[in-house]
Amino acid sequence: MSHINILWEIGILSVILLFGVKIGLAMGFAGLSRKKAALMIMAYCAGIMGLSALANPYIQTLQEYFTNYASLMTIVMATILIIAGTYTIKEWKQHQKNTATTTCLAIMAPCPCCFGAVILSIILIAPLIGVSALTIGKYAAILLGIFMGIFYLASKTIAEVSKIPHPILLGNFMLFAGLYFLAAAIILPNINSALISKMSPITIPNPKTLSYIIISAILLLGLGAYIDKKKSPIR
Repeated sequence: MSHINILWEIGILSVILLFGVKIGLAMGFAGLSRKKAALMIMAYCAGIMGLSALANPYIQTLQEYFTNYASLMTIVMATILIIAGTYTIKEWKQHQKNTATTTCLAIMAPCPCCFGAVILSIILIAPLIGVSALTIGKYAAILLGIFMGIFYLASKTIAEVSKIPHPILLGNFMLFAGLYFLAAAIILPNINSALISKMSPITIPNPKTLSYIIISAILLLGLGAYIDKKKSPIR
């Protein structure tokens, strides 16, 4: 197995782990019963496999299309996660208002960010490593279900060990996920372009596109820091 294939597999595993942790913790913090949690896990797994099957016949066309918009899509997902995380933390620190249950229920619902990130990763990776989208989707669904189940069962233990209120723990994780996607917006498209061009001369990414990404990241980070410094009574 080539180093390139290993890097792409690590990339999709990191996306699956990220959302498996997020949704698993959300189910635990929202107090879902094991039966409802199992149904939620099966729904996510079925959704990933179904979307992979739909994408499989058109994988080459979809890869060419989504390669052009991968950065924009990841920035949108990052923005949603950072805003949600910042709001959850701010509400708890200012008013001791526990919005964790509401937030958990919202992010557990068929999450566009989760489905979008996993399917986007499959579409970008499948043609490059020579495996069908359906095959990758099957393993992605299984791994997502395993991660969701593990962190659902471990959510209470994690909360007890960390001794951090659920809203703060969940908000911090969403901020981390948002920063992860901001980094992905900058790194992954350039890696994909480099791999497609193979041994062709290295080209500098479009400065205008790169500057938009960097400015967006700085503004989002600055907004979070300003809100925490200006309005939060707890340091």
